Formats: sequence, structure tokens, C-alpha cells
Amino acid sequence: MIQGFRKIFQSPIGLALTLGFVALIALAFASADITGGSFGGIGGSERVATVGDQRISTSDLRTTINGSYENARADNPSLTMADFLEAGAAEGLLDQQIERNALYQFGLDHGIRIGESLIGSELSQMAAFQGPDGKFSQELYNTALTRRGLSDKLVREDISQGLVARMLLVPTTSGDIAPNKIAKRYTALLNETRHGGITLIPSPSFVDDKEVSDDTLKKYLAENRARYTLPERRTVRYARFGVDALGDEITATDAEIEARFQQNAAQYAAREERTIEQLILPTEAAANAVLEKANAGSSLAAAARDTGLETNTATANSRAALASSTSSAVAQAVYEGSEGNIVGPVRGPLGWYLVRIADVSAIPATTLASVRDTLAGQIVAEKTRTALADKASAIEENLQAGQSIADTAKSLGVAVQTSAALLEDGSAYDGSEVGPEVARLAGAVFAMSPNGDAQITAGSDGETYVVYAPGTVTASAPPPFAELKERLTRDYKIAEGAKQAKTAANKVMKAVEGGKSLTEALADLDIRTPPVDNIDLTRRQLMASRQQQGVPPPLALMFTMAPKTAKMLEAPQGLGYFVISLDSIDVPEVTDEDPTIAQTAQELARLRGQELQDQLRLAITESVPVSRNETAIEVVRQQLNPSQN
Repeated sequence: MIQGFRKIFQSPIGLALTLGFVALIALAFASADITGGSFGGIGGSERVATVGDQRISTSDLRTTINGSYENARADNPSLTMADFLEAGAAEGLLDQQIERNALYQFGLDHGIRIGESLIGSELSQMAAFQGPDGKFSQELYNTALTRRGLSDKLVREDISQGLVARMLLVPTTSGDIAPNKIAKRYTALLNETRHGGITLIPSPSFVDDKEVSDDTLKKYLAENRARYTLPERRTVRYARFGVDALGDEITATDAEIEARFQQNAAQYAAREERTIEQLILPTEAAANAVLEKANAGSSLAAAARDTGLETNTATANSRAALASSTSSAVAQAVYEGSEGNIVGPVRGPLGWYLVRIADVSAIPATTLASVRDTLAGQIVAEKTRTALADKASAIEENLQAGQSIADTAKSLGVAVQTSAALLEDGSAYDGSEVGPEVARLAGAVFAMSPNGDAQITAGSDGETYVVYAPGTVTASAPPPFAELKERLTRDYKIAEGAKQAKTAANKVMKAVEGGKSLTEALADLDIRTPPVDNIDLTRRQLMASRQQQGVPPPLALMFTMAPKTAKMLEAPQGLGYFVISLDSIDVPEVTDEDPTIAQTAQELARLRGQELQDQLRLAITESVPVSRNETAIEVVRQQLNPSQN
């Protein structure tokens, strides 16, 4: 698994991140923890790298790593951050960010500028920010940014970087066509058929019934200790408590309710709600052209349709709400206009706004009596959270002073529970199901010393706290020899059989190279072997198989061999040796009219274009001065994976 991630981070996949719009933002929106706060004395604005005049901050890197990790977990829920970082995530993703910033800096240095109108156009096309009608929703956009801790400025900068990268790299593939002669040659290679055979000489065929001494098995165990070593297991002792541990019922007083009402007086005051029909255009001239049509007797919607656009309808609950979702200038124009009129064009965050005021409704003030129960509920919830937090702080002080988890649970009136033996990733050693709350504690428990003081943490539901400590700790080691003996005997005999299988495979290979068929060579052995698997396969079939389910190594090896040769390949887990024999290769004649030549030419052009883009991307990156702050990079890595400290 780790090796697979390493290949991803070391491959040209960085080009996709470089070219994709909102590369950083796309990752951030997949992450649940992207606030980019300070880490261990290094703030979120501390740089991890400088690329020309561009800075990559610790919060940028952390956002990208967290988002990429959450995306990876969608495919592999058991993936841990430790494994993800070990695979080279921090280094690989930082390299990709550096390349992206280098392209942006190169573009700026050579006069490329991205206008706000183009950025706004790209934003309006992003599905994440479109409402049910398929149109851009300012409300959805603002909500998404707030929920993920992002700013409009960051999103726009990221889109600008993606646009510059595309302007630089995409033209390199324009009009690139593979020569017909080369495409014809590759088409012939794809259509070639290889004839041969594959057989397995299994190690178990050489296993006998002779008894193996304990000394021999113990020596074999010592030589292969890692293979039989079981991982460390720990049980978790934990006690959960919530509002029941607070004792007296928590209530809201009349004075508190009155104060809360006054505190939010603006929210409950009388207001004016306006229903608007709006159209956003990239330039003021375009907006004036539509306005002229609308004022000439056409409606705003009809004038928009005449230019290939559509209006969208929204409701402004208040002037302040509209200002926060658009701009103060747009809100001022709308709330100073009269019902039925069109206001604008007014400059807003996405372009030039034309707004028709469709309806004006006066909303009366909200009375204290009508919201008393709601306010009381809010106050009680806040006081409960505060009381629980105070209780947790007091418990934490007691735990630091040496109070045991048993005494703590007794004082709270709750029971101490013990989990099954867990692995560090939170899964049960015996394969049983583990609740998410307990699994969440595993990483912290494995980071504690076996006899360390109990600790406390907030529950995942946000309404409880959990006191926890390590229970029984079983060190990483092989099982007792007596328990392993049967398995050791079997594995030892298989290993010894593999040595004889290799000798037999060499004998068969030499016989085939001497002129015998694979079947004839196998017949000379004194053991039973599986029948020869005769192969008649085209390279095109091989490639199709690779895309669907992967290619078996013996088949892949056959397509690298010369005719009338044989090769040997070790089978997985020491189960024997494959012998691969290639008898002949048929390469059919390809005519100039063969339709697959055009398909091959298209694929070759795509691959060549990818290579050209990669070369330009790397050349540009090397031309821009880059400096890395290794200390800050290491701090980010350690904060994302505290267990490595």
C-alpha cells in the first residue's frame, strides 16, 4: 500500500494538480480539518517554501496534505496519516505546490495576467457552488468558504494559478500529430500474437514426510523472525460521561433570556425583505447593453435570453445579509431602488450586476415571547457545554496529579469499560468489530507509556467526554514456539522444496532451450506438475487485461522475450517457480487503410503531448529560484503525525 502511494507522489501526476483549477481548494473541500492553525511554535503563515516571489505557508501545505489524505481514505478507509506521510505525501504534495507556484511566477514574469471577470466566470461554472437550478449561488459559495475556513481571496488566487498553468502548458500539445509511419509500426506491435507456454513447478511437490528437528525449526524461526512477529496489541480502558455527571439541572433565568434577546436585537428588529431577479455580466459595457434592451420594453429576463444568458431569482432577508453575500454597493442599490425597477449595473465580486426588484415585503419585529423557548434552549446548551468543559478541566487536573481511571469513574458514577485487544490503527486483533469512539482512542493509547497516567478527551459526539488509559499491553513478538511449530514445519518444508523447485526449473529451462517442448521437458521430471498453460495472446489483449485486472507477471515476462527462449520466474510466497517458453511471434501485415492506425496515432499524440508538457513544466520549475524551510516542513509533518515524535 505504501509503495503504491510512493509511486503516485513520484509520478507525473503532479501535472494534473498543476493544470486543475482550484487544486488546493479541491483538496481543502474534501478535508474536515483545514483551518491551518499554528503548530508547535510555528504559525500557519510561516513559509515552508518560497518560489520566486510566491510563498507557500505551513497552512497551505497542511491544507493540501489533509485534503489529499481524506481523498485517499475514501478509497482506503483503513489508511492512517502515518502511512500516508511515510509514502512521501508531504514531500510529493509540496513538490507539486512548488511546481504550480513556479508556473504562476513564470507567467507573471512574462506578462500573463488573469482578470477578475475570468476568475468569476470560472467560479460560476463550478458545480460545488451551483444551486438546484444549476446556476451560481452566492449563498452556497459563502457557506462553503465559511464551513471550510477558506477565504474568497484564497480561492481566487488558486483559480488564477490554475489558469496561468493552463495557458502555459496546454498550447504545447496543439496540433501535435504522430507520423503515420510510426503509428503503423506501433499498430503492428499491438496486433502481434505470441505463442508459447507457461507452467509452474510447485515447491509442495518436493515436500516429504520426514520429521524436522526442533533445533532446525528454531534456527529457521530466528532467520525469519519478522515473518512470524505479531504486532503490539493494547486494550483500552475507558469511561464516558456526559451531562448526567453534572448533578443539578441547568436552567436559563429570565435575566439571561432578556440579555440574549437584547444582544441580538438587530436580528429580531423589523426588516424589509426583497425578492430580486439578478443577472451578472463580465463587463460594464455588456451590462449596459442588456439594460438598454430591458429599458426599451423588454423584461430583464427576456433581454438576458436574447444575449444567451439567464437571470436567477434570490431573496434578500435584509440589507446586511445581501451585502455579505454580494457587496455593500449592490446591497445599497437594491435597497434604495423601488419595487419593479432595475438597478445597476453595479460592480460586485463576480462581475457587473443588473438587479430587478421583484417584490418588497415588510417583516414585523419579533417579540421576546415568541422566541423565549428558543433562547432558553440556546442558553441551557451553552451553559451545559461550559459546565462539562469545567468538569473535564477539573478531572484533567486530578488525572495529572495521579488519580486513577477507576477512581475517576467512581466519582462520576460511571463504569470503566475495556476494549478488545487493538492494533495501532484502531482495528481489533481478533477481527471483531470496534466502535468508532474506541477506535479513535487507539492512536493516543499506543502513544502513551504502558503505565502512563489516564487522559481525557472530548467525545466525537461533542456532548460527552472520555477518560482513557492503556489496559493490557502485549509486546510485539512471535507466538510461543509450541504454537508455531506446526506452521514452522510446513513453511520450512516449503522453503526447502522451493530450492529443489528452482533446480528443477533450471533443468526444464535448459531442456527447452535445447530443443524440447515445455511438455516434453516436464515429462523428464520425477514429480507431478500442473499441465502446461498454452498461450496464444496478442499484445492488444494483454493491454486490455492490464487495464481491467492487471497482467500476471509470467505473461508480462513472455512479452519481453525473444522466440525460441525460456525464462524462469519465482512464484509468490515461495510456492515454486514458473517456467515461461516462447515458441514464436506472429506479426500480421498492417495495411495503410487499417482503422486502428488512426487510433494508435491519437494515443501516441496524447502520450507525446504529456511528455512535452512534463518537460516544459520541469524546465520552468528549474528556472525559478526555490528555497525550502526544512524546519517548518518537519514541524508540519510532526504535527500531522504526533506519534512519530
